[in-house]
Parts: sequence; structure tokens; C-alpha cells
Amino acid sequence: MPLNEFDKILKEYKESDFDYGFSAVSEEDYNSVINKTEQTAEDYKKRLEDIEKIIVPLLKKLHSTGDKEYIYWPNRKPIIEKQIEIILKLTRG
Repeated sequence: MPLNEFDKILKEYKESDFDYGFSAVSEEDYNSVINKTEQTAEDYKKRLEDIEKIIVPLLKKLHSTGDKEYIYWPNRKPIIEKQIEIILKLTRG
């Protein structure tokens, strides 16, 4: 596509109300915001792994008993509440 056609198409959308909700910043501005946060990608990865260790065993157990019509799980309320508490601590600090 020739450049003049590309410019023409862009002009057609110049007045569009939809902007995808983002803006551009310099690398310096970006880094200043990133450096202010206490959490790093590794911190988030660790928290997600901890959540995975809580959820996957439940899903594994449900999967392994998938041929059964009913689940027998007495006294599950305190077990579930404890796991929810751990998950909330990981996700909400």
C-alpha cells in the first residue's frame, strides 16, 4: 500500500472516539513508575505459583473422580474457608 493511501486511511479515523484507552510515555517515565512499585515480576510469579499449589490439587482430585456421580466431602466448610483465606492473602496482600 502506498504511503499516501495509508495517510488517507488514517485521516478517515482521526475523529474516532475509540482510542483503546492507552497513551505513550517515554522510557524514562515508564521506568520511574516501575521503580516505585515494591512488587516485581518475580514476586507476582511466586504468588501465582502459590495459588496454583492450592487450586491444582483440588482440580486434580475432581478430575480423578470424574467418573463418579457424587462427591462425598464431609466437613468441607473449614477446609474451603482456610484455602480462600490463603488465596485472598496472596491476591490482596
